Amino acid sequence: MYNWNIIGHKKQLEMIEQDIESGNLTHAYLFSGPSRVGKFSIVKRLANILQCNNNLCNTCPTCKQLQSGNHTDTIILRSDEGESIKIEQIRDIIARLQMTKQANYKLLLIKGAERLTPEAANCLLKTLEEPPPNTMIIMTTSNIREILPTIISRVRLIKFTAYSNKFIEEKLTDLYPDKDPDIIKQVASLSLGKSGKAIRLLENSELLQKYLNMYNVLCEFLEDKPLYTKFETINEILKEEKSPDEFLDVFTHLVRTKLHSGIDVDTITPEKKQYYLDLLASTEETRSLLKRNINARLALENLALKTTI
Repeated sequence: MYNWNIIGHKKQLEMIEQDIESGNLTHAYLFSGPSRVGKFSIVKRLANILQCNNNLCNTCPTCKQLQSGNHTDTIILRSDEGESIKIEQIRDIIARLQMTKQANYKLLLIKGAERLTPEAANCLLKTLEEPPPNTMIIMTTSNIREILPTIISRVRLIKFTAYSNKFIEEKLTDLYPDKDPDIIKQVASLSLGKSGKAIRLLENSELLQKYLNMYNVLCEFLEDKPLYTKFETINEILKEEKSPDEFLDVFTHLVRTKLHSGIDVDTITPEKKQYYLDLLASTEETRSLLKRNINARLALENLALKTTI
C-alpha cells in the first residue's frame, strides 16, 4: 500500500499496514533485529504516514518538516555515538509529550532503546503504562536482551532479520536496474544481508569505496604476519570516524567469504573451519564490547590476537 523504500521485510510491513488500516495502532512499538537492516528507516517512514494528512504525499509542509527532522510533534532520540540515554533526557521528553499537539500524534522515536539506562527505562515505563492521548512511542533495538522485560511486555514487538546475499542482490538489481551488476554483487556481499546497509552503500559511492579499501587492507590482516604490523593497521584504521564498525563489518564479510568458499569447494580442513568459526564468534563479541564503550583499540587488538594460527 505504501512505498516504504526498503528491501524485504514484507511480512513486518504488512503487519504495520494492517494496524493502520484497521485502526488498531498500539501506543508503543519495538522493532527488534540486527543493526542496519532498515528498522529505523521504517520507523521514520511510519511517522511520516501517521502525521501526513495527504496519504504520504511527501510534498506538504508536514512531510517536509519530518524529512528535515524539524517536526514539532515528532521527537527523535538517537544513541548513534554509543552513549547511554539518561533519565534526564527521558524526563524532558515526557514533559514535551504532555504539551498540546498540532499534528495527528505526539510521536517519540527512539533509536537504540538498549541504550536506556535502568533509571531512564523505568521512567519511560510510566508513560508506556499510561500514555497521553494520541501519543505513540516507536523504538528500535539491535539487542533485545538488554531491554527490560517490563518494557517488552508493554509494547508490540515486531522482529526483523537479515537476508541472504542472493536475496539482497536480486532486490538491488530490481530497484537499481542501471547499476553495474558487479557493483551490486559487491554491495550485496558487503551488506551482510542487511537491506538498509545495502541501500546506503549503493547510494553512497564514497562509502562503498571506503569499504572496498578496508577489504583490501583486511585481506592482509588475516594473513600470518607479525602482530605489530596488525596493531599498526588498527592504529591507522582508528584515525577515521566510525571506523571500528566498518572494520568489524568488513572483517565479518571477509571471514565468512573464506569460510564458505572453502566449504563450497570442499578444500577446508576441520581445523581451518573451526578457526574461521571462532573468529566470527570473536568478532561478534568485539562488536558487543564496543557497544558497551570498551576502548576500541584494546578490543580490536584483542581480536587481532585471535587471527594468529
